Amino acid sequence: MGRRLGIIVGINTYQDTAFRPLQYAENDARALAQWLVNTKGGNWAPADVQHVQGAYATRELIESLIHQACAKVAGPGDLVFVYFAGHAFLNENNGEGYLAFTNTQHQQPTTAIHLPSLVQQAMGGSRAAHVIFMLDCFHTGPAWQMHLSSPFDAKPLLGPNIFNALQQTSDRFILCSCRGNEQAPETGERGLGRFVYRMILGLCGPASEPKTNKITLQSLYAYLLKSLGEQQRPQLFGQERLPLILVGEMHALTTPQESRQRQNEQATPGQSGNVSATFIPGMPSSSAYPQVSTGALKEQTLSSGAATAQLSPTTTGEVALSPTEQQCAMLVKQARHLIQMQNPNEAFNLVEQALRIVPNDIPALILKGQLLGTVGRFEEALYVVGLVLQLDPGNALPWSMRAALLTNTGQYQLALQAIERSLELDPNNPETYSIKTNIMGQIAEQQSQKLMAIRRDGPASFWRGAGIQFLGLIIGLAGAALPVIQPKVSIMLALALQSLGLALLCFNAVRGSYLYGFTRLLLTFFFSVLAAIILGATILLGGVLHTGTGRVYTMLQSKPDLLLPFSFLGIWLALAVALPLLLALFSWIAGLIMGVRRKKG
Repeated sequence: MGRRLGIIVGINTYQDTAFRPLQYAENDARALAQWLVNTKGGNWAPADVQHVQGAYATRELIESLIHQACAKVAGPGDLVFVYFAGHAFLNENNGEGYLAFTNTQHQQPTTAIHLPSLVQQAMGGSRAAHVIFMLDCFHTGPAWQMHLSSPFDAKPLLGPNIFNALQQTSDRFILCSCRGNEQAPETGERGLGRFVYRMILGLCGPASEPKTNKITLQSLYAYLLKSLGEQQRPQLFGQERLPLILVGEMHALTTPQESRQRQNEQATPGQSGNVSATFIPGMPSSSAYPQVSTGALKEQTLSSGAATAQLSPTTTGEVALSPTEQQCAMLVKQARHLIQMQNPNEAFNLVEQALRIVPNDIPALILKGQLLGTVGRFEEALYVVGLVLQLDPGNALPWSMRAALLTNTGQYQLALQAIERSLELDPNNPETYSIKTNIMGQIAEQQSQKLMAIRRDGPASFWRGAGIQFLGLIIGLAGAALPVIQPKVSIMLALALQSLGLALLCFNAVRGSYLYGFTRLLLTFFFSVLAAIILGATILLGGVLHTGTGRVYTMLQSKPDLLLPFSFLGIWLALAVALPLLLALFSWIAGLIMGVRRKKG
């Protein structure tokens, strides 16, 4: 029976404000993915369904997932199902359709997925029996109005190239539903978009065929046509040769020879057909990819090269393990049993015993690396995995283990290189694709945080900080000068203004230097120099007292009570010169030590 491979994508908010926020897209994607893998729902294999939403749904990640599923993973009897809930737009220059992702810029179509190219590469280049794209899109931009034949027409998104491609091949489908457009907002039902709510409702039984109780694409389409209004009513494009079964047992679409060939490919040593990067339960949940598998440690398959190195010939011409290798294999087997019994400490001791007998035993080294990974000893685990790769570089499993460990240590680019190597060696392992999905999601999040940090430290942030410094200086000067100008004003009010101004200067200097570095330290230095100039001018005016002339001397002779306010003014200016700059310098050094700006970059 063929596999059902699903890629479910939902995006509510976009970096580009040209795409208005959506209300139901992410809820719809989550609900659909959960229903598909539920044993009482679609009963699809959880490892075969990739669910990506929000900031993780970048163009690069989704394009990679679709290409991998269609071109590399899917076999002759498989179904590939891609659901996309988000914005779609038309290129204003040529009218071609694009799908928008969280990092898409509306005026830069290259940052979106070009739908005709995607259809040609993913559908045309796939061995899958069926491929269906379900596009639940919000129609964005003015270009739609020039091509619509009805308010919710999806045909402009596809264009003539896609229509021609769908006519030239069978069992390739695109089903479109309009989530909304510039005139019509989204409509929901019980917390979901109306289209997905009615689709899940139909998949639960009402859309099934009476004779077989299976739910096919055609039976679901007929149900939705009756259940939905004009806005969400779907449009289906493509030619069917064999029924596309969404729920229920799939037809055997491969010949017996093809089936045997696929089974042999999966069982052939050296390809790691059913080997996955597996850690026992207990991997810390805060790690980047905490658990590659929720089950106990699986029996590992070695590549043919490694197996040959472990075997020795007998007098009869057959191959058999030497006594020491047999003892080592027995200890590894006992260790796996202890892991299943939730006793990893004793398992680790047995693995160490096995490695003392045969230091280069690959199954023992792999098990040791997995055990070290589960307790967070990632550097030691990486060293062990490195030994395995020196012994058997053609084994996909240690490459997947290396990728998972590097992800846990935040080395995402190296992890991506390792998982790509694993996929080259074993392109049919869904668990490896799960690791890659997580790594690319972490990279996307890291890039998003970097962009946010750049925005926070951009020109607007700089001038906002300068404004706060200037405001603090003005408020403090006003408080210090108020008793001189208006002696009858309460001294408490003057002290309050001076304190507020100094607090603003110090807080903004500390925060800016700590978070944003040297530019904010220079900003604080500038305002300290400005305060020093004002202080110098005040002292210069005070120096006129010795000559017995000048306005300050005359003012103090007639009003001796002003001597104290003038002194407070000088003291406040001295504090405004020294204190913010000193605190900013310490904060800048603290930021360097803590690596705040390095993490944000």
